[in-house]
Amino acid sequence: MNIKDSSLYDVFLSELRRKIPRGAELTTTLTDMLYLEREAVYRRLRGDVPFTFMEVVTIAKKLGISLDNLADSDALKSRPFQLKLVEYANPLEADFKMMQNFVEILAYARKEPDWEAGFSTNILPKCFYYYYPNITRFYLFKWLYQYSDVDTMKPFRDVGSCDRVKKIQREFLREVREIRSCYFIFDHLVFRYLVTDILFFVSINLITPEELKVLQAELLELLEGMERFVAKGCYDDTGNEIYVYLSNINLDTSYCYLGGQNYHLSMLKAFTLNSITSFDVETFHRLKNWMSSLKRSSTLISVSGEKERVRFFNDQRCLVQEMTDTI
Repeated sequence: MNIKDSSLYDVFLSELRRKIPRGAELTTTLTDMLYLEREAVYRRLRGDVPFTFMEVVTIAKKLGISLDNLADSDALKSRPFQLKLVEYANPLEADFKMMQNFVEILAYARKEPDWEAGFSTNILPKCFYYYYPNITRFYLFKWLYQYSDVDTMKPFRDVGSCDRVKKIQREFLREVREIRSCYFIFDHLVFRYLVTDILFFVSINLITPEELKVLQAELLELLEGMERFVAKGCYDDTGNEIYVYLSNINLDTSYCYLGGQNYHLSMLKAFTLNSITSFDVETFHRLKNWMSSLKRSSTLISVSGEKERVRFFNDQRCLVQEMTDTI
């Protein structure tokens, strides 16, 4: 099947050239992406031979081109989104592919010096808790609890990720540090939400007192490392800047945007570990503007804001240390 169909195909080619305006780089990118000879790519770019439907789908997915937008199927008040339902407990090949695809999107940032990322969140971001195996396991456990049959629910000790998922998580941590500029706006109650969730599962005997102490120790370790990291305001290995804000108002859910001039990705948290994604340009700019305005009701605690930073982390340590008082 091919899609060489009048204006839509021309719009696709124009968007492709807008994404990667340098001809030689575009040819090389498509050659590697589609496993074609350079001459075959030249013929497609000249319009002598059309891209096949599957080639268009592959290009759109890799480069973040919204085919809905190109077809003018989105009205001003309706923007295209896609729900990414990854099965984390017993992932199939399609689930691994979706997880790996996001890592590849982050890897693309290495080539784009203007890339930036913004997060507003009421849950600890993966780039903070993936370093801690039991906290990572807790979020998977919570996800399973919410979507499993009560009669088949596993206790915390029986939940875990396979080696392939752990490998993807390590790749994610490596690539996210390559983003040139990144900022986080945390709900000021983000740790209280997490502690409340953990204590609930302790109360229904799915987490043992011993496991609670292990989680407590990891949370204290996370807070100590996070405080040093936030004070410095950059990654040790790459030197890329990162800023952390505390929102003075509660956040209803978690949002993220990622990209630059030639790439636009927006994400909304769904079902604890899943996300709703969009490559729509208008959505990207609206989300970016909204998060910029959210900074006005937030306090910067990276590099500057030492007084607020020390108070915040001291309060979180007290909260975490009190977790075991009731057992």
